[in-house]
Amino acid sequence: MRFEIMKADKVKLCASLCMWLGIVTWVGNVKLHLWFVFVQDVVFSAADEQVNVSKRHAPVNAGLKTFNTVDNAIERRVFWSAWLDGLSTRVFGVEHERKWRERVRDARVVVLEAGCGRPTNRLATFADGTRACVRYGIDADQVLGETLSYYLAELLGISNLPPLALSKLNLSSEQWASVRGNIEALEWSPNAIVSLTEFVPNVTGVFIPLHLRKQQGGGGLQLTAEALSNMTATYLVELMQWSDLIIFDYLTANFDRVVSHIFSLQWDARVMERTTNNLLKTINGHLLFIDNEAGLVHGYRVLDLWERYHRLLLSSSCVFRRSTVRRISELKRSGSGARLLRELCRAREPLARELGSLSEEHALTLQNRIDVVYKHVKQCTENT
Repeated sequence: MRFEIMKADKVKLCASLCMWLGIVTWVGNVKLHLWFVFVQDVVFSAADEQVNVSKRHAPVNAGLKTFNTVDNAIERRVFWSAWLDGLSTRVFGVEHERKWRERVRDARVVVLEAGCGRPTNRLATFADGTRACVRYGIDADQVLGETLSYYLAELLGISNLPPLALSKLNLSSEQWASVRGNIEALEWSPNAIVSLTEFVPNVTGVFIPLHLRKQQGGGGLQLTAEALSNMTATYLVELMQWSDLIIFDYLTANFDRVVSHIFSLQWDARVMERTTNNLLKTINGHLLFIDNEAGLVHGYRVLDLWERYHRLLLSSSCVFRRSTVRRISELKRSGSGARLLRELCRAREPLARELGSLSEEHALTLQNRIDVVYKHVKQCTENT
């Protein structure tokens, strides 16, 4: 009998200890939760205060908090908010780009090896350890398209393209003499102009975000304010970069990225589940618009084949970065986008005159596409 009473007392004691342990654990969890909420509020309050701070290679780390998108991330239902834009960062700083161009134009190449995508491209290592992608191009128009696309992005204020410089393959020069045998083996033409773009390590492929895919037949992307509620700030910052990409690829008529995915939907229903051509992501969440050789010159030459898909891609997006729209409006009012592009390219690149510029026909095509983007933004604004 006494043993049964002692056994009952032990059970009660054990139950009491479990109950108190549960209470302590619950209190601890509550405190931890409150602390997590407090830290999140502090982080996002600080982020809101940093909207106008200069941003060079800062990580896109806005966290996991979700928002009422229309109130916090989108203004007038068509513009990414200043708050969200403040969470974004410039991918390559202006001063960084200038110094990189000056350094590599005459830097001595010590290694030239396979890499950087297409078989005609090579990965170059300079004497100081700097690396760059060398693009020879099947023809000179590809190098011209790559170069003009880079400077058009600068006109638009889009910093997602790696810094670019031009170089002439003078095999007796100090820059190329060490890899002369490699160049001759590749059968690259002496004195051809090649593009050098900064090599960015530790990058990954990019999938088209689920919220930008259209699962119905015909393909395309959907990007509307209504579809963006309850997303994380980090995800929204990536979508903001995508909205710039859509405008940029339409202006350049670059079919060798998202548009080729849309086109392939005709016979490959799962193409959107694979990484996007010529698009990479850094460890900081920046998108890199690489390999723009199909832009402008070649893209304009084959417009009849691709324009339907370019229009489909452009019409799918009705959310824009204000700064990008401002630049589009300026180019629209000037009526001379090609002239401004040519002047910028020649001011920054010593070999620009020798490389060439857009023909009169293609200059008109560029201005027409600027007008189309301007009208599209205006229509989106009027429809809100």
